[in-house]
Amino acid sequence: MNSNGLKIALRIISTLVLLVFLAAAIIYCILRASLPKLDGEVALPKLSQAVTLSRDAQGTATIAAGNMADAMRSLGFVHAQERFFEMDLARRSAAGELSALLGKATIAADKEKRAHRFRQRMSALWKTLPATNQADAAMLTAYADGVNAGLAALGSKPWQYALLQTEPRAWLETDSLLVMCEMLYMLQARSIDDAFINAQLREKLGDALYSWMRPLGGTWDAALDGSVIAEAAMPTAEKLNVRNVAVEPITTAALVITNQTTNENSDDAATIGSNAWAVGGALTAHGGAMLANDMHLGLGVPNIWFRTQIEIAGAGEGKAQRLVGVTLPGVPALVAGSNGHIAWGFTNSYGKWFGWVPLSATDEITVQNESIEVKGGDAVELAIRESRFGPVLKTVDKQNYALNWLGHRPGAINTNLSKLAFAKSVDEALLIAQQSGGPHQNIFIVDKFGNSAWTIMGKMPTRAKVNNSTRAGFTAAENIDGDWLPAAQYPVIKNPPEQRLWSGNNRQLDGVGGAEIGDGGFDLGARGQQIRDRLREQKQFDEAALYKIQLDTEARFLKRWVANAGEVAESSREAPNSLAALTALKSWNGRADADQAGYRIARAYRLKVLETLWKSWLAATPAASLKAGWDHRFEYAVWQAISVKAPHLLPQPHATWDAFLSAQLSAVNKEMLETNSSLAEATWGKRNTAKIVHPIARAIPQLGFLLNMPATPLSGDNHLPKVVAPGFGASERLVVAPGHEETAIMTMPGGQSGHPLSPFYGAGHQDWLDGNPVPLLAGEAKYRLVLKLGDAK
Repeated sequence: MNSNGLKIALRIISTLVLLVFLAAAIIYCILRASLPKLDGEVALPKLSQAVTLSRDAQGTATIAAGNMADAMRSLGFVHAQERFFEMDLARRSAAGELSALLGKATIAADKEKRAHRFRQRMSALWKTLPATNQADAAMLTAYADGVNAGLAALGSKPWQYALLQTEPRAWLETDSLLVMCEMLYMLQARSIDDAFINAQLREKLGDALYSWMRPLGGTWDAALDGSVIAEAAMPTAEKLNVRNVAVEPITTAALVITNQTTNENSDDAATIGSNAWAVGGALTAHGGAMLANDMHLGLGVPNIWFRTQIEIAGAGEGKAQRLVGVTLPGVPALVAGSNGHIAWGFTNSYGKWFGWVPLSATDEITVQNESIEVKGGDAVELAIRESRFGPVLKTVDKQNYALNWLGHRPGAINTNLSKLAFAKSVDEALLIAQQSGGPHQNIFIVDKFGNSAWTIMGKMPTRAKVNNSTRAGFTAAENIDGDWLPAAQYPVIKNPPEQRLWSGNNRQLDGVGGAEIGDGGFDLGARGQQIRDRLREQKQFDEAALYKIQLDTEARFLKRWVANAGEVAESSREAPNSLAALTALKSWNGRADADQAGYRIARAYRLKVLETLWKSWLAATPAASLKAGWDHRFEYAVWQAISVKAPHLLPQPHATWDAFLSAQLSAVNKEMLETNSSLAEATWGKRNTAKIVHPIARAIPQLGFLLNMPATPLSGDNHLPKVVAPGFGASERLVVAPGHEETAIMTMPGGQSGHPLSPFYGAGHQDWLDGNPVPLLAGEAKYRLVLKLGDAK
């Protein structure tokens, strides 16, 4: 190349570099402009007096206000400033309106949600609320006004809308109700879908075989009332014989758990989470009761919760009221935390709050026409079939089925949860919880007087006398649940003799209480049992002791599988990789730690055995054609079979149970070596690596390096207290004794802000990863913003 050509080439390269830097500068300026103002003064219309909004180094928002209305207006303001895009996604998701923002990719999700017509239901609720509950209506309006003011106060629209080339839509009071609907759907949708498959299974299998393959409980139970469900009898060869049934080999790339496809490399779909426990005042040094709560949810960026501290001057008896815990952007309420008198937290109840009703030929079906707006495309028309029982969502062999779900009933959603902020005793809080609408949760409440209690939060129904809510099955029209259950009839456990309460999403009660809750897909119970037993190991507790249980990775449940896998490896030493597997299993430290290969091998071995047996056994039943997967309580049937080595339950082509189990372990070893140089290198952390992703990075993966949390190997798993999977885990870890908030603990993954340039974007995430206890109360104020009437200065 001559000198002129070189000069031209350099000029082009320089121009391109300049353009790249210019584009980067423009993008940075757009991002920078949408950051919230952290110091100084900002106008917030309709305040009765000025409010101070301060933030500590983690971004914990402390709102100092003269009254609750101003506090909720200010909460809306800060939620919008830091999280408006995520709030928008939540309301749109609930209403089936994502496609208007995101385009064709979300049409299927919108169709699924639109069938529930949540927007119409919440609009109807809002029309009646000002007349029936003026105070709550005013709170929703104050919050919505605050949200819109916070959005308007940004220097430019949130950066996500600039990227999507669209404008944000104003917040309405009904949108907060829709966010509550989104939580309700998130926590119950899988149970609803599973219930339909389970009803089909029971019809085809019959009660005896269904009860064995889908048991209600067993020896892993950890019910609050101490009840244990007797394990079902193993079927005889006359009832189930698989020796003549050929089943294709199962690979870990095609496992099915809880009716959802998953695999050893990504089995978040099967994970159930959320822990809560409480100890009474007899077990603490100060005599007040203490609560621990880690709510497990899908993890994303930013985290679902928002660290919040609200200080109301002169709120009660001339004294200031301090509320501290987590709020949900989009909702004007403290969701979980402490008010100095009581503290409260939740786990999902997994009760049966729904039924699938087969429609008769005489049941009228009407059609509601909906139109789904699609960004960049034509609207999609949707015909929603409705019956007197609910939307008609399933048709099988020309039989229509309607979903009768409490979530569709008037009264299922209300704003009573916000009243917990001013409850002063366990008894007062119990009544509020029992009158609150929203997701049906196990709520644990403690107070500074030493009392502790459990009940169900959410509107429960009066069960039909002939409706067996604890077993699967379709619901006949005459067995539809009745009106709302009076609060006085809710199941309650208060101040139990042993001063300990616990939940790991396990079955809570037997008898009448159990029937009132029903079985909507409880977890196995091993996690709840380990929590219970940890609590029984000590006679006195402080915050550090309860927090330690939240981080417990001991895999007590898997120990018998590790022993079984070790015996299999020992007896088949000549099989490829058996010695390597045996070495890893023998060196296992007993915990689900990231550096453990033995744990991963035994875990995958268990999954392989369960899946292969499920597929084999199901193929030998009248339910062979159903696309049904096992749930974790299938553990009982499998362990029975392999313990006694029942010949009629041994899958083909294996001649003995030893040969069958050896084949499963060999298959696991082989598959792990496809992605690892040796079994010793196949550690649990390589499989269980954090994948905590920003919603924008899901659509544009190239931005993941800027937006996602680090891909960190994680210790923990299901069936033990520290539940964690790549995209699932503790959305917060809270330990608090009301009145002693200065020693309370709370950690959260991700950060407060959804803005990548915010100092709070990933703040606190490393502490969550490392298990470092972070104070619940806000630290020293690093930023201070005054919200007041008039023009900002």
